[in-house]
Amino acid sequence: MAVNEFQVESNISPKQLNNQSVSLVIPRLTRDKIHNSMYYKVNLSNESLRGNTMVELLKVMIGAFGTIKGQNGHLHMMVLGGIEFKCILMKLIEIRPNFQQLNFLLNVKNENGFDSKYIIALLLVYARLQYYYLNGNNKNDDDENDLIKLFKVQLYKYSQHYFKLKSFPLQVDCFAHSYNEELCIIHIDELVDWLATQDHIWGIPLGKCQWNKIYNSDEESSSSESESNGDSEDDNDTSSES
Repeated sequence: MAVNEFQVESNISPKQLNNQSVSLVIPRLTRDKIHNSMYYKVNLSNESLRGNTMVELLKVMIGAFGTIKGQNGHLHMMVLGGIEFKCILMKLIEIRPNFQQLNFLLNVKNENGFDSKYIIALLLVYARLQYYYLNGNNKNDDDENDLIKLFKVQLYKYSQHYFKLKSFPLQVDCFAHSYNEELCIIHIDELVDWLATQDHIWGIPLGKCQWNKIYNSDEESSSSESESNGDSEDDNDTSSES
């Protein structure tokens, strides 16, 4: 028997959802590429984060994806679907933020010129990828029902917004050696529509999902109106990213 016939993967998170490690929503080959990337090793390893916590990861997220209104481009020129994006998405999956943390980040108010639109996009992709299996059938599970309500409200809310984001084409895997696609500008409602209707994004499979059916529901519309009243200024932020 070959010595290497059975290999234990060292980068599997011990945290679980849906009776398996949270890491397994990302295919093994993609996980290996992410964990072997220089960006992950320098910025997102347990040692570099100085604590494998959401508080430490949030510092990286703000530095990587925070934008300043009135400036062209975001601070470190990261894009949706790129290597750095996938690395942070992977770390977010491994840490598995709780409901209170997700609720806070998805409803944070932009102040002093800071714009969280790339962070919002990251969290929407994370929710669709990590929590695809939620179905709401367990009426006694308040945590599950709270997550479903939060995700549906946020998807519907941003399906009605149109701010621009720099991105790899949604069907393109940045790790593929054969791609010749250039970066593009997408609107947040396009990203939401993709998450609601497609089974993959940037080369990552999206599990079959029930709570992402948002277009025929009045609940999300009424729930999101009160939350989006203070966010209408985002719709005016339609200058192209450079």
